[in-house]
Amino acid sequence: MHKFTLYLKVTARRLSNPVFFMLLGLSLILWYVTKLSHSYTANINIPVRIDSVYYSVRCQVEGSGYQILLHKIAPRKNGVFISSDNIAVTPSTTASGLYDISPFWLQNTISSQITDLKIKSVAAPVEIEFPKRSDD
Repeated sequence: MHKFTLYLKVTARRLSNPVFFMLLGLSLILWYVTKLSHSYTANINIPVRIDSVYYSVRCQVEGSGYQILLHKIAPRKNGVFISSDNIAVTPSTTASGLYDISPFWLQNTISSQITDLKIKSVAAPVEIEFPKRSDD
């Protein structure tokens, strides 16, 4: 019994060593960095600005873990800007005053502006409301 108690004391003293925890932390950081270098598929929200109105579009993307993490941490920095003059829309079947954007067109537009990720799909349908213009 005395040997077991002595073993526990020695083990506790070794584990309380600050060098051990520093190396343990370093190994966890290095493991995380190597895991982020792999290719992943994830669902992220990409902000799309049409004129001055922001919409959040849910996309399934494929890319390195670094790029996906960057888009999840700072989504506004990686937004997509579209002019309302370039959008082909159809009237919405669910509500009046709303318009549907083709998911295929939106996927191509997002892919052309966000080149570090492969946009695999866009949640459909994306409904927008055009602001009232003075010439209407």
